[in-house]
Amino acid sequence: MSAVSNLERTCTISESIMQSCKKVKNMREGRILKRSLIDLFANIEKWSKEEEQ
Repeated sequence: MSAVSNLERTCTISESIMQSCKKVKNMREGRILKRSLIDLFANIEKWSKEEEQ
């Protein structure tokens, strides 16, 4: 696992939830493409491989 550097700021739980809500709203309004569960699982697999490196 990679350590978070002092310069990198992680978001809080409330910030993360707000970002997710904005994405869902944009998806419903057609501004961004909707994602499927298959896409989600593919991204999770990709992210986990990146963390291992």
